[in-house]
Amino acid sequence: MTTLAAVLDGAVESGIHQLDDLDDAATIAARVESIGWRCFVVDGTAVSDKASFLAAVAAAGEFPEWFGHNWDALADSLSDLSWAPAAGYVWLLEHHDAYAASAEWPLVRDLFEAAAQRWVQAGVPFVTLLR
Repeated sequence: MTTLAAVLDGAVESGIHQLDDLDDAATIAARVESIGWRCFVVDGTAVSDKASFLAAVAAAGEFPEWFGHNWDALADSLSDLSWAPAAGYVWLLEHHDAYAASAEWPLVRDLFEAAAQRWVQAGVPFVTLLR
């Protein structure tokens, strides 16, 4: 389990981590953004399949109109984020449990992990928090 303080202090490596923090999503986002990072909150309560997951991520990430709503487009968008410049990125995947049980979840994890590695190479923190 990871705390938000550890993420923001740089004690947690980029990648995917389980968040142990009771603050609401708005408070978490405010704390993240107070240090010049962007926080994208994905509400998984309505996510039941690939289409609804991609729509939720696109909405949270304020993806451009050209987002293609497929896995390749998600990989490209997570690695670009030029429309949302920041010193670091946090993706908070709230209520992800139901979708995490799907056959697609390992691919989702791989896409977020791959994006984190690309951002690390650029010297930019990229952390995905599951809760």
